[in-house]
Order: sequence, then structure tokens, then C-alpha cells
Amino acid sequence: MDEGSINEVHVIDTLNILTEDGFRNLCNFYGKIKNIIVFKKVNSNCAFIEFENEQSANAMINGNDDLPSFISVSFSKRMIKRTYLAVEKDIPVIEIEKPKDDVIIPLKSYYFGPLVSGNALTEESKQYKLMNTNVKSYNLGNDDLFGKPLNTKWEKSEKLVLTLHDLDFNYRFENCSWGKIKIEKKLSPNSCTGWTTFFYDGENVQNILKSFSNDIECSNLLNINSLKCGMLVGAYDRTTNLYGRGYVMVIAGNSANVVMSDFGKVINTNEIRELPETFIRIPMYAFKVYTKGNDVAQLEEKFYIFNVHKVSAEQIILDIIHNNKKIKIQLEKWKPTVEEYGVPYIEFKNGSLVELLELKDMNLLYLRTKHKDYHELMFKCWESVSNYCYRNSQPLSREPLYGEIVGFKSKITTNYVRGRIHKFLGDNNYSVKHMDDPLKEIIKSSEMIELQFEHKNLPVSYIKVGLEKALPYFVQHDARDFVNLIIEKQFVIVAHFDETNENGWTHVNLVMKKYKEDLNAILFGLTEPSWLKDKSSAPIEDPMPICTYEYISKNKLKEKSVVKMKFVMYHEGIFYMRDKLFGKYFSLLSKMIKEYCGVNLHSYLPHNDEVCLGQFPDGMWYRVVCDTLKPGELTKVHSIDLGNVAFLNCHNIRKIPLELLFEPSHVYLCFLDTSIKIDKDKVKLLKEYENTDCEITIVEDLFEKNHYLIKCPFIEDLLKQT
Repeated sequence: MDEGSINEVHVIDTLNILTEDGFRNLCNFYGKIKNIIVFKKVNSNCAFIEFENEQSANAMINGNDDLPSFISVSFSKRMIKRTYLAVEKDIPVIEIEKPKDDVIIPLKSYYFGPLVSGNALTEESKQYKLMNTNVKSYNLGNDDLFGKPLNTKWEKSEKLVLTLHDLDFNYRFENCSWGKIKIEKKLSPNSCTGWTTFFYDGENVQNILKSFSNDIECSNLLNINSLKCGMLVGAYDRTTNLYGRGYVMVIAGNSANVVMSDFGKVINTNEIRELPETFIRIPMYAFKVYTKGNDVAQLEEKFYIFNVHKVSAEQIILDIIHNNKKIKIQLEKWKPTVEEYGVPYIEFKNGSLVELLELKDMNLLYLRTKHKDYHELMFKCWESVSNYCYRNSQPLSREPLYGEIVGFKSKITTNYVRGRIHKFLGDNNYSVKHMDDPLKEIIKSSEMIELQFEHKNLPVSYIKVGLEKALPYFVQHDARDFVNLIIEKQFVIVAHFDETNENGWTHVNLVMKKYKEDLNAILFGLTEPSWLKDKSSAPIEDPMPICTYEYISKNKLKEKSVVKMKFVMYHEGIFYMRDKLFGKYFSLLSKMIKEYCGVNLHSYLPHNDEVCLGQFPDGMWYRVVCDTLKPGELTKVHSIDLGNVAFLNCHNIRKIPLELLFEPSHVYLCFLDTSIKIDKDKVKLLKEYENTDCEITIVEDLFEKNHYLIKCPFIEDLLKQT
């Protein structure tokens, strides 16, 4: 925001209901908004609104009486300060003329290295993870079907008989030579689900399914509480915008997991109707597809024209063309597995007793019931899985499937447990999510044990939720210590939420049962950053500490390891290398820095080796380390997130609060292990290759400010050029 602006107001919403859009809608009436900074406090939402002109700001101040009672408006401190300075300029001042040599002209900041921004790095990191994470195309990807809470008491169930899925559909292909099918969901390298969309003899299945939808839509809406597992119903699918035939498999909260018998997939929905009797005896249009090799991995989830190769009472074989290659596929009846239709959490209602297992941030915490009956049930479930795995410890004799539930001996808990495969890491290593603890673990397929239906179908032992009205800040320092204490002592907590809302259970308010203390309020107070606290009412504390490089956490690189990095730039003997680990917490950090610099306008003169904030050419502020500070000169810094070097005026530097140090440094200062001399020509050559991907080998950790001795074939080859 322009520091010369005097068109800014400070708006406070004491009811905590306005979002950024809400503030905009409120203020647009008074004039065009140039910029807005919104932040949350424990008891209010606040915003700094900068208008295009001073008249708009004055209009909003003068119209304060017309605003809702929970809204207060005042000129921002910045505007009052600028107004005062403007008035002060009008006062005639007699100055003694100084010699021109004594005139001090503020030095302008300048920068070295490529132009990069935090937003670009976050996006680049997402693309890098997509390219380098070996998640295969047959990943089930249905986490939303697991861990939803039941609205009734959990009862052990047998494998359901889905009558519709047993009806013979072979006759449709007997007098057909070609048609169209849709590949719906890839399950393994050689299997997927699909459904027929068209037969050459004129049966247009898509039109038939639309007709089904119209008839189902006219039938009675069913209450979730009246549903039973295995009930055949009409369910609404938002992706197709159609009602379809399906079986209720899991009733969780105010919604149900339904197997869509004509579309070859499972959905979660709360729009469920009675199914007209005329549709009960019509064979389903979905089926399971098998191929001989691993051809399913090549197929796309789209429509394919098929030619009938062979039809008999035993099998249906079709030919489809993919990328000019003929692929034979065999159709069979689709019998959905537990992995396809999901497993719920046990009953979870407003006022349930729980314990806190883990809190990663305010929008991601894990709870487990403390209800005696369910606690005993869970111990029986764990014991059942453990006993089975102990007696049947033969490893899998095949490649495991993505989303498959398997048993294994955990290196973390040292017990036999069950988990869902969610990522392939290469070299026969898989990342597995535990189903009975909020843990992830890397195991080999040789350590996996195939489980039976009765073990896979047991309820998930923990539930994933967020806090009601969560603050968008990282939980650290006193707040983190408080959370760890709650977890360590296993305090019994009461979970409150809005049961009338379909997804009300996803955001809870926690109260300690014994002390009647509101955990949300305590955590909000401890997490609220220092720049938003009311300084006038707060006790006198020590000034904000000077943060040296030791305050920053670092991702240490192991000696002899080979690491993929981005060569950012070369400057004064140092190769600045940047990693690619820019995840959601870096995005959170960026938002917190923007908010802090929006309310803190004070320039800062740092100490040597101090971590502070520096403003870069994209207008954003980033964490930097002060490398050199000399009186009367610009401050030399390097960014620990971008990797650039800059010489900054103190107006482009801010002191950093402790709350902004949670994210590890992303930049490594490296020295090349070579005897090649780097002259001016080689410096120019290196400049041409700034911001380039490369691989480096860590020769030695120099144990000082993230300094490493490295070998880098890419850079060494460049320097050998004459």
C-alpha cells in the first residue's frame, strides 16, 4: 500500500461475521476501493480500507451512524499521521541553506538475481510434486468416503448382497456389434469400472438414464434416519446432475455413501428418494472391466467406441481403440469393495466426549471418542486386526492397489495395524495412512498382509475436524505447548457443533469437561499474533527480541546425499540454492507477513546476522538475513525464501516478530568443491543460467548459516566452457 496515501479507514466488525467480500460490499457504497487488508482478532474482524480518493474516506466516516451497530469506523493511524504531516508542511519554516555537498540523498534499494515471487514458488512447488509424486492413474482418491461420523450406533455388518448387481446383462450385447462405453473409475493396472452409454441398435442408455432420473425425482424424498444399509434407492449425483439407482452402503451424519449401479462409482449425497418398483428388475448398466496386461493405466476416463468380439453366458469380450492400439477388454459384474464405498467413524453427536490426538493447525485436528462403550469396541477392533495379522503373516503375493486397506507391523507403534495405501514412493516403498491413529508410515509391499472384509469394514478410530471460527495463524510457542499438554494428559473434552447443519460436525467448539474451560477461546488468545494485540491494555513486556539466524528452523541436508535444487544465483563466491518445499504453510506465512507489514509501518535498521523482513521488487515482503551493515550505506541482505541478494534502504526493512519464524529456510548458501577459478566472464555466464533446476551432491555440512560444500555437475560443466 502506498505510504503516501491519506485515504484509509479502519473498520471493525465486533460480531466476527464479515469476510473480505463483506467488507468490500459494506464500503463500496462510499467510493471505489483501491486496496484492502483484512485480519482476524480473537473478538473481532478488522480491515484497513484504502479508497481511491479522500472524499470517499470522509464520506464513510461521516456516515458512521448509518452503519450496523456492530460496525465501527475510524481514520487509520496512518491517515491521521499523513494528515498531520500535510498540515505541518503548510507552516512556514526558515531553513539555513546548507552547502550542496552536505545534502543527504536517500539511497535507493537495488537487487541481484532473477525476478521471482512467493506465489510463483508455491505454484511451481505444486507442479513439481505432481510430476515427482508417483501416484498412479488407478488411485481410488476417495478420502471423502472415509471417516465420516455415523448418526446411529455402529453395528457389525456382513457383506451386503446387491441384487441389482447379480442380474444378467449379457443379453444386451448378444445382438449388438458396436456401441459406446465410458471408463469411470480405475481400480488397478488391469481393472476399472465403466458403463454402457449407447448400443448401435438404437438403445441410447444416456437417454434411458435421464428418463430414470426424471421418474425418481417425482418420488418421495427419504429421511436419512429412515435409511438402512443395503437399501436400493434413487440418489442424486451432483457431477452428472441426475438421479440414479444405487445401494446405500454407509449412513454417515446427514448423508450416505451410495453405490451408483448404472455409473460404476460411489458418491456421498443427502438427496435420496424412493426408487420406483419398475426399476428394480432392470439389470444395471455399469460393469467391471478387465484387461490382460496393464492397459487400464493407459486408458482415459472418457467415452470409447467398442466392437463386440465375443459374447457367451460365461464372458463378454469387447475391442476398443486407444491411441491407434486395439485393446481387448472383458466385462464382468461389478461387486464394489470396502475400499470403493468407504468406512465410517463411530457415532459422533453434539456433546460427545472425546480426547485430542493431534492438532496440526486450527483447521486440522484429530479426535477420538472417550465414550466407554465405543472405547471398548475400538480395543476389540484393534485386537481383532492384530490377532489376525499375527496368525496370517504371509506377505502380499501381488502388487498392492492404491486405496487398498492392508495390515502391517508398524515401526511407530510396534503393533500390527491396518492402513490405506495412498502414495507410491518408488523402490517398492508405499506411504500408508493408519486407520486407527492419525499417522503415516512408509512400508514395503513385502510387509503388507491381506485383510478380510470383517477387518477392513471396522470403523475408523479417529475423526478429522477443524475448530469453529478458526484463526488463520500457525499454532506455535505458548499455543503449541498448551496443545501438547492437553494431548499428554489425555484430558476429557466435550465437542459441540451444529447438528442441524449437514457438515456441522466438521467444525467443533471444544470445552474441557473437568474445568469447564473453552479450549477454542484459550487457543485463540494464545495464537493471536503480537501485532494484533491491544498494546494499551497489555502488561509491560520486554521489547520484541532480535532474531538471529539460529531462530530459524532449517531442513538439514545429509552429507553424501543427492538433492534436486534450483540454482538461483551466484554472488561474491556463494552459490545460492533454493529447495522446492513450498507448501500450504509457506502460503500461510506469506499471508501473515502481508498482514503484519500492513499494520507495521516502522522502518528498521537491523544488526548483522539478524533475521528481518525485506521488501522486494514484486512489492511483497520476505524474510531476509542481514549479511553486512555499515554506517551510511545500504544494508546487504539475502532472502532465506527466494534466494536473492539485495542492498536495502531501511525504509524497505521491517523488524520480524517471532510468529513469522515457523517456516524453515528454503535457501542454502553453497561453495563449489572445485579448483576452477570464477572470473568476470564466468560470472556473466552463470547469470544467464539463474533460476535453473540442477542436482547437487552434499560434500560437507559447514555448520554455519546453512552453508554447504557441494558438487554440481551442471555448474561445473558451465564453468569449464571457454
